[in-house]
Parts: sequence; structure tokens; C-alpha cells
Amino acid sequence: NTMADDNRVDIKRTRRYSEASCASSGSHGRRRFPEKLVDKSRRVASQGAADVDNGANITTGLANIVSQKACQLEMRLKNVVTGELSAPCWGQAGLIRADRLTASPPENPPKKRAVIGTDTGKPTIGVASSLRSSRFAVIPLTCIHNVEDEGDSWEFVRSELTAVSANVTYEVSFEKARYKPGPNESVVIRTGNTSEAGITWDYHDMTKADKIDNLESFLTRKNLSFQEVVRDDYEFQVGQKVGMAVFRSFELSADDTGMPSNSVTADELRQIFGREGRVNIYTGQIANVSPGKEAFEHNINTFRGCSGAVIFLLDVDQEGLGVMESDYGKAIGVHVGGDQLGDGTIVNFAFKII
Repeated sequence: NTMADDNRVDIKRTRRYSEASCASSGSHGRRRFPEKLVDKSRRVASQGAADVDNGANITTGLANIVSQKACQLEMRLKNVVTGELSAPCWGQAGLIRADRLTASPPENPPKKRAVIGTDTGKPTIGVASSLRSSRFAVIPLTCIHNVEDEGDSWEFVRSELTAVSANVTYEVSFEKARYKPGPNESVVIRTGNTSEAGITWDYHDMTKADKIDNLESFLTRKNLSFQEVVRDDYEFQVGQKVGMAVFRSFELSADDTGMPSNSVTADELRQIFGREGRVNIYTGQIANVSPGKEAFEHNINTFRGCSGAVIFLLDVDQEGLGVMESDYGKAIGVHVGGDQLGDGTIVNFAFKII
């Protein structure tokens, strides 16, 4: 599916098959294809400590938990001729939980010795401390196109991951930074037919970094990482309710959301996507599954700068869709970009975590 370029003269890097994206404020015009605003009727509102675009799709408890897991990714490139560093380019990333680094709290915590004025039903101070400070190794992930070179002039240099709720930033090296895909790596997302071209992506668009297992790293705090759905019988299924937690520090334009200029105001975009400088949770559902089951289409609203966000399963209205209660809030994919189908339907894409 080849994208039309009649109104994209400012785009330096053209992905033949996709509208992958990250947000850039670079004065040299480094911009990638926008992503897709699917449903203009959604509105972000406060729900507990979180901001959600459809509160009926997620419980307040899960919204509070996943809002702590958003990670913004800042990328830098260098001009191979002049040595100039680019202005920051923003995307998203996530932390996948691996092995436990601290001992598990006991199932039946020992009680305090009875003392006048104390509650013997509470665990000791030491056990309570272990509950608060559970640490897990984590594996950072994002999409490959966030950490690629751009054309022949701009070379990817580094990426910095910020765990927003902890307000900490770490430099992270992803395995497939500056990746050059081979000729047989393309992934069919949607098979074509006589009336519509298929959709193909250049490669399985996700990459991981080395495991972080340093107890002193803030990133190993339990509340910052997603568990992954790992049961063998789980499969993507049309209708499964999904969401992602996204942080941005910049104001949006219509172009950022794949909409025509002047078709939506800055105030409307703030109502749809929430305020800058906050984590916002966007919800939707799986709309189509790729033939090879390694990717899926979804209708979550996105904007330029969402690529790399972890997509997780919601905890409302999942009956009959192959989702167990133990799957709620767990990660299933990485968001990568969007497209408009031949019939005008707007969709976004995600890849399975592998």
C-alpha cells in the first residue's frame, strides 16, 4: 500500500509501506508520517489519579496502575556531513517485567508482637518495607523505526528513556538501533484483494534493549513495568479491548494526528488527547489480526509521537474474547503507526512482543 505524498513535501524520510511516526521539533524539518486520530468523539477525563479517553473501558484501579508505567523516549541523530546533532525527536517505550530481584514477601506475614496500642494484624516493619520495595529486572522495548537512521544524511546516535512517574531518565541502547532490514523481512498486515491493495510493513517493528537487573536502578521498581501475557493459548482476537498509556510534552496539531489542516482545533485536540505534561490513557479494541498473527490493527486514537507505546489488555467487557481475568493490564504489543484503507477506514497498527 503506497502512501500518497502530494501534501508531504516537508517529509525527508518516506517509508514506502507505512506511516510510522515520531514527533520532532527540529528546525531542520525532520518529520515523519503522522499517525491516526480514529474517533473524534472521544474525550479525556480524570478517572482516579489517571486521565482516560473513555472511562467506561477501564476500571479506576487499572487506570491508576498503568498510568505509572508510561515511558517517553527521546532520540537524537547526527548529520554525517556536518556533525550537527538534531533537535530531540520523541516517541514512546515500555518496560517489560522479567525475573524478581528481591525476595518475595511471605504469603502469611509474621505479626507484630502484641504491644499496647498496636495492631497485631499488620506485618512487621521489615515485611512491609519489602512489599513497598519489590524489584524486578526489566527489558526496555520500543519500535525499530524510533531508533533508525534517517536517509543518507542523519545517523541515529542515542536514545534516552524517561520513566515519567518516577521522573528518572536513563540512556538505553536498543538491539536493533540503526537496523537495516533484509529483503525477506516484510510482514503482511492485511492481505490485498481485487478491490483494495494489501498492507505490508517493512519488518517486525519492535526491538528490545539488554535486561536491566541493577537493584539500584529506579527502573527496576515493580510499579514501572508491565507484565507480559505469556500463556501459550492466548491469541489476538478481533474485539479484544486494549489501551496504551502515553506521555507527551508538546502541543498537538491536526497534522500530528493525520487530519487535514484546520479540520480540528488545538482545543479539540487537547480534549481528545488530554493535556501536555501528563500521562493519558487511550483505549480501543483490536479491529483485525494479520494473517500470520504477528500484528494487529486497532482503533486507539494516536498522534505523531505515540510509536513505541506498549499496548495492554483492558479489564472491562472482555467476556467471550479469549481474555482471562489474569490477563488484565498485561502487555500484548507495541504500537507502530497508522494508515487509511481504501474505503476510508482509519486504522492503527501494533506488533506482537517477541
